[in-house]
Amino acid sequence: MTSPRQDNGTTRDDLVQRLELMETMIAEGRKSTARFGWIFVMWGIIYFVAMGWVVLLPFKQWAWPVCVSIGILVGIVRVRHNRVDGVGKNQRSRSIEAVWQAMCIAIILYVIAAGVSGHGNQSAYYAAVFFFVGLAHGISARILRWRAQGLVAFIWWGCGAALFFFKTQNEVVAIFLAAAFFGMILFGLYVMRLERKRAAALVQHHA
Repeated sequence: MTSPRQDNGTTRDDLVQRLELMETMIAEGRKSTARFGWIFVMWGIIYFVAMGWVVLLPFKQWAWPVCVSIGILVGIVRVRHNRVDGVGKNQRSRSIEAVWQAMCIAIILYVIAAGVSGHGNQSAYYAAVFFFVGLAHGISARILRWRAQGLVAFIWWGCGAALFFFKTQNEVVAIFLAAAFFGMILFGLYVMRLERKRAAALVQHHA
């Protein structure tokens, strides 16, 4: 009963080391997300701009394709710059990056097809975008075991479901802006704050 060796030949020390490794990888994955908090803020602002274009400006069908394309280009340039600076990765951070890359590709194809076909101004269209974004947040939250990001996923899913019941333009705009603010901008500011606190702690540790 007190033997340090398990039936499968794995010692308790091995199990402890594996748990510590998993916890380290999860922590590193959260740090990686925090480093890119600015992306969440940027996309929240892009959503505000795109919705403002749809409501106030002509050529509404091009609002989302143009805004999303600009956001993708800015994100690619910034991420490549971070790679040049030597920002580290682990398996979990790579998995999360793959999830968000796939989500971005799906949204790009979706908004371009909807915009060109003239279906880009319907509540169900916006609901699908919400579920895309919520799915990426939800998968990331599961990978990182991060309740805060899981809550963000439910914000997007809840707002997406609400769009099937509140369909007037004012209601759609209000729900969309609320999701963009709480589910992107506020979350981005939160993880940026975590990153600043982590950086300050490192500075104090090495001082």
